[in-house]
Amino acid sequence: MKISLSVALPRVAMTLALSASPLTLAAQTAPETAADLCVETAGPPNSGVPVSPEAQDALEAALAEAAPYCEQALEDGSEDPVVLFHIGAIRQADGDHEEAVAAFEAAAAAGLAAANTKLGDYHLFGIGPLRRDADEAAGYFAAAAEGGDPAGQMTLGLLHRIGAGVPRDTGRMVELMRAAADGGYHFAQYRLGQTYLTGDGIPGGEDASLGIPNRDEAARYLSMAAEQGNIEAVLDLARIYSELDGPGTGDPEQQFRWTERAVEAGLPDAIAALGFLYERGRGVEADPDQAAALYVQALETGDVDMDDLRGRIGGYEPPWDRATAMAFQVILQERGLYLGAIDGQIGPMSRAAAAALDD
Repeated sequence: MKISLSVALPRVAMTLALSASPLTLAAQTAPETAADLCVETAGPPNSGVPVSPEAQDALEAALAEAAPYCEQALEDGSEDPVVLFHIGAIRQADGDHEEAVAAFEAAAAAGLAAANTKLGDYHLFGIGPLRRDADEAAGYFAAAAEGGDPAGQMTLGLLHRIGAGVPRDTGRMVELMRAAADGGYHFAQYRLGQTYLTGDGIPGGEDASLGIPNRDEAARYLSMAAEQGNIEAVLDLARIYSELDGPGTGDPEQQFRWTERAVEAGLPDAIAALGFLYERGRGVEADPDQAAALYVQALETGDVDMDDLRGRIGGYEPPWDRATAMAFQVILQERGLYLGAIDGQIGPMSRAAAAALDD
């Protein structure tokens, strides 16, 4: 379905006083137009998935702030494809999908690759006035990929993975994912890292011609995503650098770094995992008090229990370090939850007290 959007480019007339000197004229600058303010406030066109809920909120806030400028620019007859893209995003957020499609079509016709990705999404998922059509969607994603839009490249790669609208071709999938990842798209970096790590999307989980699996490449791309705030990539990196492959494997300093980053994001499991690193002195100097405090913090979230507290790393629960266990009992005692001896033995009384931390 094609929906036309009528826009006209206005003529801008400028008059200069005959008496103005060249210096005065050079100092004059044209005032910002509504189109300028729309683009400046809403930012670059982004057809991808935001890296986090906070990023999503920031995107929505910027679009809401830019909306009056973008609407005025449209009323003024702006044909700037970025303005048209933002109008499409505004209409989409408002649920006016017919107008959104019209705006994206106008932006795509003006050569904006990200608009093709948006149209591909509409056709792929059957949003608003459009029915699901993988073939039509693939055409838009191909145009977006040709234009260098990372989100379009990534989605076209995923279509090649499953053979929807395009031939199934894992080599082409990896090629497109790599282009999107190298183009800075966090989601592509994460998914490509997963492919290198586990063979995700590759028949049989490996392909020597594609160099898959490859833990070093996995870590490289996951690090790119993690640096942008992709928390799933952060967790994968913490696992990669752990001792999951056996004692002496991994990289303690890198494991500590990425586990700490996951804690900064507020993930309860990561808080417990960081406590374990402090308990064992892996990647950081051993600190029983800090380890115990982190264990308590994790339990207080209510999302971690004693059975999982120290079993996240290594797949089993190793014996407690006595100093850490005693520090843990002291905290429980100070909270009025534990009345037993401070003996470093984490038995039924200690566990019962710990279970009450999230009450």
